[in-house]
Amino acid sequence: MKNIIHKPAKETLNKSVRPELVEGREFQIIGYVLPSVHGSTSSPRTKALTRRQAGMSLVEMMISLTIGLVLLAGITSLISRQSIARVEMEKSSRQIENGRYAMQLLNDDIEHAGFYGEYAPSSTTTYNVPADLCSTVVADLGWNSATPAIPVPVRGYTAADATPSCVSDRLAGTAMLVVRRTATAAVAAAAAAAGTSYLQTSRCNSDTMPFVLNTGGFTLKQKDCATLAPLYKYIVRIYYVSSCSVCGTDTIPTLKMVEFVDGAQTVIPLVEGIENMQFDYGIAASATSSFAASYTTTPAAADWANVVTVRANLLARNNESTPGYNDTKSYTLGGGGTVSPGGAYKRHLYSQLVRVVNVSGRRE
Repeated sequence: MKNIIHKPAKETLNKSVRPELVEGREFQIIGYVLPSVHGSTSSPRTKALTRRQAGMSLVEMMISLTIGLVLLAGITSLISRQSIARVEMEKSSRQIENGRYAMQLLNDDIEHAGFYGEYAPSSTTTYNVPADLCSTVVADLGWNSATPAIPVPVRGYTAADATPSCVSDRLAGTAMLVVRRTATAAVAAAAAAAGTSYLQTSRCNSDTMPFVLNTGGFTLKQKDCATLAPLYKYIVRIYYVSSCSVCGTDTIPTLKMVEFVDGAQTVIPLVEGIENMQFDYGIAASATSSFAASYTTTPAAADWANVVTVRANLLARNNESTPGYNDTKSYTLGGGGTVSPGGAYKRHLYSQLVRVVNVSGRRE
């Protein structure tokens, strides 16, 4: 028998529609699935859609949240550790840079100690140690053209020595170093600055003095005995460790320098984080020897003229402390002894042997 499909009467879309079913078939009208005559009330497809729209259970949600929190905690911990490691690396990098820079400053000035322009001390030249390091009076600088006499190029002061009046906030237990020399650039006598101490050396046989160190009255001549000899600015530098960089504001130990130049003394902060400084001095066996026969931290007064090498020992530390860190190390600074500063600062020891070229070189 043929299936007969009864079509519904034509009605407008806004009226209800009664679907007619055909045996074994389904019709979908306006998004609704109509069950077949002999089928169940819901098809497999309908059940699948229903299951997919059901969502997550409370247990599944709690498990997901727990896993997410564990992952988040791990990532946060990793980022925190990396941040701490980066900060410590930056501290160490600054400390290494400061230590090397401080050592380079000392190295350069020690090598230039005793450079006096065109003047080369003779075997008859005597050496002296000026009594007042802080005097800016020319007569107190140790130069005497009549003798002739000049000050020692290098002079050290141990931790036990008194602190000069021009050195402020010196850190207890640290040594000082005095370097004397002239600038490397020559200045014409006519261009001399008022109040500045210059060294002028004679090259003319008719001059009555081998040199003059003064702030004016430069009359010594060159070889032609007509042209005025050039001038070299005189420099005295006192290196020491201060207990602060900007005193009254911080307590960062700092390498500083008191410089006598242009007729005045000026305190110049050089490198932060230098906590200790000690020196060992290499003494030549005689006034004609160019190499060190022995080392000491306290040369006799007569031995300062025979200092041909200097071993500089610097202890540098981080400018910022490290939480949870305690420095239990001991540091040996040559003949200056061993120190155990402790605390939450990381440190590094630097040591370098420097030749006093202008002293030892003239003896070779």
